Amino acid sequence: MFNYNSDLEAILLSRVNAKLLVGYLGGAFSPQKDKLYAATLVDISTIDYDDFAYLHEQVNGHSITNFDPELTKKYISNNSWQYKSTEECIEEGIYQYFSIIFTGIYFEQQWFIIKELCFYGDLKPERDIKENIIKITDYENFWEQSIFRPQEPLTINRDGETITIRRVEMEEFKDNPSLVALLKQGKKEKINRLYNNYIEAEFIVPFFERLRINYSQQYQEFEALRVGYTTIFPEHKSYTLFCSLVKDADKNYALYYFLFDTRTRKFYRWTYFTPIGFDFSFFYGQLIIDDLKQISQWNDIDFLDSSCTMDDEAFWDNYVFARNGNHYTFLEEL
Repeated sequence: MFNYNSDLEAILLSRVNAKLLVGYLGGAFSPQKDKLYAATLVDISTIDYDDFAYLHEQVNGHSITNFDPELTKKYISNNSWQYKSTEECIEEGIYQYFSIIFTGIYFEQQWFIIKELCFYGDLKPERDIKENIIKITDYENFWEQSIFRPQEPLTINRDGETITIRRVEMEEFKDNPSLVALLKQGKKEKINRLYNNYIEAEFIVPFFERLRINYSQQYQEFEALRVGYTTIFPEHKSYTLFCSLVKDADKNYALYYFLFDTRTRKFYRWTYFTPIGFDFSFFYGQLIIDDLKQISQWNDIDFLDSSCTMDDEAFWDNYVFARNGNHYTFLEEL
């Protein structure tokens, strides 16, 4: 039952910014005490919204209810318009309240909690808004909803055939509750993106520049697959494979793989695959996967744009760091 629950508030206070709990209404635990729901409600006219704007930007998106959609439009001409910003809607009084909804589950000896932001207009009074927030846990099967269960496969129907949509970045979390899987994947994606940006700027780009200077006949240009160079690394990030479509002095192109060992700060060319020559540049993502699927579980191009890490020890031991005596079989130091 939803009420002002100090035990629940204590759980939140130690895990979220205190400002997100301004206007705390209360919450509820599931009968087994392994799930929680809590909410706030704030009258925007009583606060300086600038104090909350940054924290709200950290919440992924927001919803809006109890408002007139027409009021949120800003007309550029008689036939075109765009939506007003959150700040404009607040300044004009279109948004009068906001609520932070906390939904959590206790899993693997810790609480996983997601936050949702909702703005409310003036089509309902405050008491009705509050009642709608409070009564949600009274709904039948509230604690059994899909967010508390492992994700089910995403399917679409095409010409009478059911097709399963693969989401490679979620596969390692398939046995986790959906809420947990979303948080884990989001955190991993953020960490890997930061690592990619760092490793490219600090090591990969300077390394390629040195190759162009010192071995200009073989390495004239390095083409990234997309915005940045494609990297492959285990979760512990002790070493990183990276690749590029390389153009030589004769204007021939070939896919080359390299390895940076963060432990020793050494660079190598990974030679397990023999480069195939082309006389033109192209999007080479499928070429990478055609290589990797021969020796790993990476058999879908979506792996290259995901939060997935290559945590297959057999891949690293047998195909990257394999040795012949004291020498690496497939690594040439550069």
